[in-house]
Amino acid sequence: MNTGIRVGKVVMFLLAGVLLSSIMGSTLFYWTGATVPQFPVGSGSWNARVPCSSPWIVRITDITANMSGSASQTSSIFNPGSPNKRWLTPGSTPPGWVSPGPPCTVTNSHGTVAVFVEIDGVKRGGIVNEDCSGSYDAINGGTSNGGSYCDSTFNIYDPVVVPNDSTSCTSSTDHTCYGKIHSEIDHDWKAAHYCGSSTTCDDVALGSQTTTSTLIDVQGFVYWDPDHLTAQWHSFNGWEIHPLTAWRQHETNQAPDFSISSNPSSLSVPPGESGTSTITLTSLGSFAGTVTLSPSISPNGPAVSVNPTSVTLVAGGSGTSKLTVSTYSSTPLGDYTVTVAGKSGSLSHSSVVMVSVRFAPDFSIAANPSSITISQSSSGTSNLTLTSMNGFSGTVNLSATVSPSGPKTSLTPTSVTLVSGGSTNPVLTVKALKKTPIGNYVVTVTATSGTLSHSITISVSVT
Repeated sequence: MNTGIRVGKVVMFLLAGVLLSSIMGSTLFYWTGATVPQFPVGSGSWNARVPCSSPWIVRITDITANMSGSASQTSSIFNPGSPNKRWLTPGSTPPGWVSPGPPCTVTNSHGTVAVFVEIDGVKRGGIVNEDCSGSYDAINGGTSNGGSYCDSTFNIYDPVVVPNDSTSCTSSTDHTCYGKIHSEIDHDWKAAHYCGSSTTCDDVALGSQTTTSTLIDVQGFVYWDPDHLTAQWHSFNGWEIHPLTAWRQHETNQAPDFSISSNPSSLSVPPGESGTSTITLTSLGSFAGTVTLSPSISPNGPAVSVNPTSVTLVAGGSGTSKLTVSTYSSTPLGDYTVTVAGKSGSLSHSSVVMVSVRFAPDFSIAANPSSITISQSSSGTSNLTLTSMNGFSGTVNLSATVSPSGPKTSLTPTSVTLVSGGSTNPVLTVKALKKTPIGNYVVTVTATSGTLSHSITISVSVT
């Protein structure tokens, strides 16, 4: 729980109803409804204090469900996670728990789900020791622990999803957040000598024998901490591997496989327009072969296509295809899920792109009155109305020109801020000087915000 951990940006995998398995040599499995996915199972616990014999081998994105905030919990198959992050053998046994330690599985709407997991081929951030205590947690008896032990906290991340840790996860909508998870070697586990010196979760050895560039494998319990949903250092969600029960340097005996990702993983496409996402396929291990791509959409609505429809990979290489989502003027507004499935022999993986069909955010401008009559040496005004449309919010800059030249114009203010669904009323003032020629003029007021630009004309008669 270190506010000093800083995390930052770019790349991602989005998951909606499809869970990706370990990047280091396992096959993708699908799940829908209450079906439990058949994740690869590890070869037992590396920590003798943990009796769980069948850890699921997962990716971080399987846990986060490629989401942030509370949606990351409700959408995750691991919801609600392990019931407690510190429980040891002593103390009262909570209902449904198995001694010693947290339960190996929980039962939720998907069935029996392992909360003891193994994550292979990840990297770590910097290690910080904090939250030190000289007593066991209350659930472990609350007595003296014979010293002062600290949580060793750090983030682990999937280097496929997070290619640059220092510039990743800059906001809750940054998709690199989905490939990061907070991890802790717990102080109670150290005090009980379940972790610490000469154990499989030795934090000192982790710091001295690995660097932030070292690939490692970890085991631990999936836990949900609701207190840090808006914290960048916690990747804008509550998921943790806590306690982390073991680590080792990554074992590289990876079976040939491939990964698939989409960038961007979400599109906003107005009716009658189209949007694109780049589908990237990457060889894992020694995989070489042709991957056939097929897109589908649910519910029916926009048209989807990929080009090319197959990508040939060489060992260690990558290739891309372009997904195009096209809408029509009659396409119903709403949210759609596009699944791009990649298949090569018995290997099959998918990536998901979320599509929102909405009218593009915009604004309108109007003037009242739209014509002004003034005499020489006098002035007149027109009240402008700028109105947010389709959820537009932002700063709008105003400028005015007059044709032919003659009267002088001014705008108050020259820049306004619109909130979604709101409006504002700047004022145009037109002034005729003593020597301004009598005649008719046209004032054009232009409002711009980014690439959006709208103009309105006001006729002016100088008498």
